Amino acid sequence: MFRQICTYGRCVCIHLSMFVYILADFMYPAYVWPVCVACCMGGAYNVVYAFGFGYGLAMTANGVMGYIHFDPTRFKDNWSVVTRYSHIVGYASYGVRLFSFLLQRHLSESYTTKAADMQQKSDKMTLGSKLFISLFVGSLMSLYHAGLYYHLNSKKSPTFVTYCGILLWMTGLAIETVSDQQKLTAKQYDPNSFVSTGLYSYCRHPNYLGEMMYHVGMFLNAAPSCQTWLEVLMSAAAPGAMTWVMFGATKGLESRQLAKYGKDMAYIAYKADTPSLFPLFF
Repeated sequence: MFRQICTYGRCVCIHLSMFVYILADFMYPAYVWPVCVACCMGGAYNVVYAFGFGYGLAMTANGVMGYIHFDPTRFKDNWSVVTRYSHIVGYASYGVRLFSFLLQRHLSESYTTKAADMQQKSDKMTLGSKLFISLFVGSLMSLYHAGLYYHLNSKKSPTFVTYCGILLWMTGLAIETVSDQQKLTAKQYDPNSFVSTGLYSYCRHPNYLGEMMYHVGMFLNAAPSCQTWLEVLMSAAAPGAMTWVMFGATKGLESRQLAKYGKDMAYIAYKADTPSLFPLFF
């Protein structure tokens, strides 16, 4: 009797899984939006979670959803398949990297005070405001899927721009990963000091520079596969918005650092000698 129940249960699970897969395949890409919004709903507890953990989860989900629905047999040349898989991996790896880094930072002792301060600020917000922000971030992350969707469903072969995009996002992700880790390590050693070593000796915000490079690279990765100018604009919307956010974040951090370290002669010298974002330029 027990064996029959187990057999029946396995059959139910298999058929249910098949039904869910078929339903998801039928509803793709419509279900991308609710999935990304769900990933960002942690913002209802702490609004920062929508921008941080939710952002990472949504990017990972975008990559996973793209992988599930990608059919490599549609392409005759291997490079078309490779460039599309690189796009998928780029989304998922960015999301996993961001989520794991934020978790590591959140659990570090040097971040405890700042985390508590942000939680207090979030608690003062109304639930409606936090839900609206979470919904907005989730919607933006779902829009990020547009470039991947067009790329996976287009039969166009990769171009020089495609490969430039891949190189740019890979380099940007590497710069952001290394610089984030360098800053976290430095802050654990001395939470009250500014960071001027490692990649921070070349520019004051290499982590933001890396993220900008990632977003621009992702757009360039998708753009050559677009069929119309509307698809190009849709593919550019989310990466463009995130790049604009990074410029704003750079200015905001500049102001906070100036207020905190403005009387420190070492910081004044560092600020004068080190470009803000682009080494050797600006």
